[in-house]
Amino acid sequence: MEIEKPNFFQFLFLSASPTSVGVVTSDFASGGRFKTFEPNSFTTFPTSVPIHSDAVGRYSNDRVFIVNRLNRDNIQVLNPQLGFTTEQEFSVGQGKNPQDISVWNDKYFISLYNSDELAIYSRSNGTKVGGVSFASLKETFSTSGVPDNSVEASYMAQEGSSLFILLQRLDRNDASGYLPPNSDSYLVEIDMDLNQIRTVYTLPYRNPSSKIQKLNLFGEPHLVFSCVGRVGFISQIDAGIIAFRLNTRQFHPNRLFAEETAGGDILAFQIKNDELGFAAVLDSKFTKTIQAFRPRTGERLGTLLEIPGNIGISLSGLLLTNEGKLLVGSTDFTKPGIYVYDSNLGNVLLNPIPSSVELTPFDIFQLQNLQ
Repeated sequence: MEIEKPNFFQFLFLSASPTSVGVVTSDFASGGRFKTFEPNSFTTFPTSVPIHSDAVGRYSNDRVFIVNRLNRDNIQVLNPQLGFTTEQEFSVGQGKNPQDISVWNDKYFISLYNSDELAIYSRSNGTKVGGVSFASLKETFSTSGVPDNSVEASYMAQEGSSLFILLQRLDRNDASGYLPPNSDSYLVEIDMDLNQIRTVYTLPYRNPSSKIQKLNLFGEPHLVFSCVGRVGFISQIDAGIIAFRLNTRQFHPNRLFAEETAGGDILAFQIKNDELGFAAVLDSKFTKTIQAFRPRTGERLGTLLEIPGNIGISLSGLLLTNEGKLLVGSTDFTKPGIYVYDSNLGNVLLNPIPSSVELTPFDIFQLQNLQ
């Protein structure tokens, strides 16, 4: 792929402010763009980097990583100090469908949805230098009697030299065609120095589908993520947001927000502290809501936004910024954009008309190192 470079005039205005966020946008057909957005002023910067129509982003080690997923199957590395120009791009193999990336010393660790290994690539030249096999962790049960060859590896988070990765372990051969979790899902701890599995933890609920949020809860560090169990057309009330205690390597005994309380599948969430969190919920009628909840007790505190299932609008991308602004991506094709709520002012909506980022927002992430 030929890398597009901004002209000199554009380059002068591409740098984002210290409180800006990264936004992956898409037309859900021919392509997407990486944009930067300032939630305090509702400003979209002229940054416009061509990316895949199905991508997610991550900020780490002073770089933006665009994970271009199925049918592009590569990693795009953007340099914020050079106007977010693409300084590195490399393939992870056709059809591998990368999901996330973590940086450790001179290595990239990349989770692949259509593979039975965690791939390891060189930071210097983007060539594959190894992998961690998940072959022993593939599900052994399938309703068809023929287990598939993938563990559905998805999101990851680092803690010291450990890399934690979520394995959904879905049944691709199920007669329903909707990839139900007919086997247990795992959280796998990887030693990034030795490139091997340290421990495999069985999740108390199945099908982890959200990004992992690492934060202090109840006075100690946790990894927090949402499991959806059976979701969408096979939706069931069967999971919720769970927390993994890093000090003890054990799961918190209670869900932080249960599907029974939310009334549907919790697709994404952001937690501010023990007393306040936000969740994007999809119910069996495909109604989408943004709900506030209390992680300490698991109670629902209210609904910030509700979109009926029959009007063709969805929600995509959820981020609580370090300054306390809750950003919600709206995929309304007539006026796509980002809603901004202020969690410091009683979760008030600051822009009743979503702020445009040109294309439809798909993923929103902080442009600051959090690890």
